[in-house]
Amino acid sequence: MNSAGVVRGMIARNYYSELYMIYVGEAIERQLKEWDKAYHVNIMKFKDYIFVVKHGEKDYWLEITEDELAVLQQKSPYALDYKIWLELNRQGLAIYFGYGNYLEKVFGKKGS
Repeated sequence: MNSAGVVRGMIARNYYSELYMIYVGEAIERQLKEWDKAYHVNIMKFKDYIFVVKHGEKDYWLEITEDELAVLQQKSPYALDYKIWLELNRQGLAIYFGYGNYLEKVFGKKGS
């Protein structure tokens, strides 16, 4: 999947936090579906945001507070993606580079 950094920067600056979380979730789901159509992303809002990736019987999830979301959104256009991908990987989700430039933008380098 490819991503345009300039467009992402404008979106990060202009979307309110909940809409930005949904936008990032959709980008992550598009990338996951390039690897396997069985991936699904679900974002729930309670006191905090719960970000869930389902793949068959396996679930990966993380919690993001509203304050943390706001900080990440202001930090850089891909900071939220980076946090989510790192946590998903920490939980065992494999990350595959070479499917466009999106993950290179998220991780700030060429993947191996």
